[in-house]
Amino acid sequence: MAIIVHKNNQYKVEDDKEYNFDLFEDSEGKKVIFDHVLLIDDGKSVKIGTPEIKGASVEGEIVGDVKGKKISSIKFHAKKRYKRTLGHSQKYTRVKISQIKS
Repeated sequence: MAIIVHKNNQYKVEDDKEYNFDLFEDSEGKKVIFDHVLLIDDGKSVKIGTPEIKGASVEGEIVGDVKGKKISSIKFHAKKRYKRTLGHSQKYTRVKISQIKS
């Protein structure tokens, strides 16, 4: 298990699992390396960075782009016959974590 930073967001990641990150510019199947590692827990010991662990990295592979859950909102003015509905689906990049190097 490791805690990494990507675009000012912290993510708790584990080996061989997939996670949704903020949208990447890279294409599907490309390798990604996260250098900003804050914590590594291998089951035996815990390494905590100050603020980052030097030499540590997390490797992953881009699986593809996905859309998040739809969020809807309503604009409404009372007694004015005004009602509008809005919708938005955030786009994410799904990354499979392959290896955590300490």
